[in-house]
Amino acid sequence: MNKKMDYNSTENQEIKGKLVNRDVIYLASTLVFELAKKAEEFPDYQDDLYGAFEGIPDYEKAATQNGWMQKKDGSFYHKENKEKSDAEGWQELCEEQDIDAYEYAPEIFEHWIVTDWLADKLENHGQKVLRDFFGMTIWCRPTTGQAILLDGVISEICEEMEILKGQKNDWSK
Repeated sequence: MNKKMDYNSTENQEIKGKLVNRDVIYLASTLVFELAKKAEEFPDYQDDLYGAFEGIPDYEKAATQNGWMQKKDGSFYHKENKEKSDAEGWQELCEEQDIDAYEYAPEIFEHWIVTDWLADKLENHGQKVLRDFFGMTIWCRPTTGQAILLDGVISEICEEMEILKGQKNDWSK
């Protein structure tokens, strides 16, 4: 798009609200928290319960914060000591250099039951989702204190769907 989209215009907030109302089902933070306290009693869900409050590691951020850069050809080098790496990607670079990317993972503040459709979209945008979590699909939201429709990831999903005001599939009509 040439023109910058105003994600939070009144019309676009109403559109994003429709998507949230359709695909975000219920707040499940207390449920996840209480189950996590008893994780040992649910061996099939232990990993999800222990990891429900950890975001997905940001390997690129971890590596760049530790001085690594990527050239246009995809190779990596350290900006201070000029060390080079043949790693195939940011994750491999972090593993090779023993960089703990979990230090750069976002904290999870809320847990929401969402539709599988929205879960797919959220995962495509790097959001953590627990699948088949006691029969539910849970979005591990790294934001709190604002309406979900104001989350940047929701704006991005709506823009990709082309449902915002003036886009091809405009939901304001």
